[in-house]
Amino acid sequence: MKTFQDLVKETLEVQDLEELESAADLFQFGIEKGHYNKRQADQFNVTYWKMKNTYLAYEVAKEIKGNKLDIISMVTSAPTEIKDDKKELLNYINGRVKALKGKMNGMK
Repeated sequence: MKTFQDLVKETLEVQDLEELESAADLFQFGIEKGHYNKRQADQFNVTYWKMKNTYLAYEVAKEIKGNKLDIISMVTSAPTEIKDDKKELLNYINGRVKALKGKMNGMK
């Protein structure tokens, strides 16, 4: 079993969502075997969502033009239940982008 720090380090270096899910599966296995504690579970969860939100934002940015940092922020604030459905996530982000454009145009 990998040490917790090695697992987090490797999770931060994943190249795609598939690798991220593999890291999550490995961590879940470690939890079930009692290798990791609650504090480590919380820390891994933060790392996992940081990486997942970033990769989801890059996927969304391929279809929605806009500032990547803004898209990452919107994906991060999106409800968790829609993050696994790309179509729903795209609709959510499109709605947010349109709402922001409307507010910005109204300021002129």
